[in-house]
Amino acid sequence: MPTRQIKNYACVILIAFLSGCTSGYSITYNTEPKGASVICQGVNKGYSPVTLHYSPDESSKKSAKMETVPCVAVWSSGVRKGFSSTWDLNQFPDGVKQTLQRPNGNGYSQDASFALQLRAVEAAEAAAEAAEDAALQTQINQQQGYKLYNCFTGAGLTTCY
Repeated sequence: MPTRQIKNYACVILIAFLSGCTSGYSITYNTEPKGASVICQGVNKGYSPVTLHYSPDESSKKSAKMETVPCVAVWSSGVRKGFSSTWDLNQFPDGVKQTLQRPNGNGYSQDASFALQLRAVEAAEAAAEAAEDAALQTQINQQQGYKLYNCFTGAGLTTCY
């Protein structure tokens, strides 16, 4: 097998290993509306939804119950609500997602507006990433000597330039 081919296989295996393996027990902290800060033991983990990974110890595995650090959701209006910190490993063996509904009270429109702003930022980031990927692919194609053509069809004729 040629050296280049071996290197390619090694890269594929390494990428699959690094990207496909997460260790521990996954808990996704989610809120409705989205965008509340997830605070665990005083540390801001980001805006919901946030996925954290925990490693159950042997006694947790035997009892099929796991205790995690306390986490709370704090919406932009200041409204707070706590997430569960006890998890049933038999009922949710592959991880769990808990979604908290925002409690009733003042400031809901502020929290809903903030959630929409976060979605707009996420959409803009996704569009920028897609444009960056397209520019990179164009650069790779040009380096490999591929010629790119723009084609259009009108009046039954297709023209490329």
